[in-house]
Amino acid sequence: MGKLNRPQSPESLPQGTAAILERILQAVEKDQRRRWVEIVSAIVLSVATTASAWCAYQATLWSGVQTFRLAAANKASRDASAANLAAMQARSFEGTMLIAYLEARTRGNKDLEKLLYDRFRPETRDALVAWLKTDPLHNPKAPLSPFKMKEYVQPEMEEAAIQSKQFEEKHAAALEANHTSDAYVLQTVLFASVLFFGGICGTFDSYRLRVATLGISLALLSFTLIALATMPVCWE
Repeated sequence: MGKLNRPQSPESLPQGTAAILERILQAVEKDQRRRWVEIVSAIVLSVATTASAWCAYQATLWSGVQTFRLAAANKASRDASAANLAAMQARSFEGTMLIAYLEARTRGNKDLEKLLYDRFRPETRDALVAWLKTDPLHNPKAPLSPFKMKEYVQPEMEEAAIQSKQFEEKHAAALEANHTSDAYVLQTVLFASVLFFGGICGTFDSYRLRVATLGISLALLSFTLIALATMPVCWE
């Protein structure tokens, strides 16, 4: 009875039985190796799918931000043009008034001179007073007109400068949003490549091919995740 229950060594087994056991062991080891490849592949696919969806979401948000920033930039550009036009019209009108004022002044028409002087804007009156102090009628080095004086400041021109600066800032911000949106689209493409290599690795019978394609997928995933971590996030 004791001899019947004693395990037999591989050397004592028949040659056919030993070969069968060898194939069973190889199949078990092969199945174990395939199992860990499949587990890692599943993790890679789940991470890549989630990250790809996040990139698509961010690309859409940044595209919307670009649209709103471009709209704001266009509005600032229109406001700057309107302010420039208003400044040109104001200067043209004040130039006509200045000619009439100088004619009244040279003719000694005090009433008309005072009437015109009172109707100049405050900043124009300050420039006119400073210009007259330079004795432009007799001083050849005097500025050509009050509009060349540092005291002459047009609010419309200042507003135009402010709006022009806002246009440049908002336009640059819109370009940056467009660049960020394009970068997220590129990230989505890279994650699609990760999904491709991670998905086909399970279709190969060769263990080496499986590991190779899985390695490519892992490398792409690592690189893309590192790049994704440096990307700005939009919450607007």
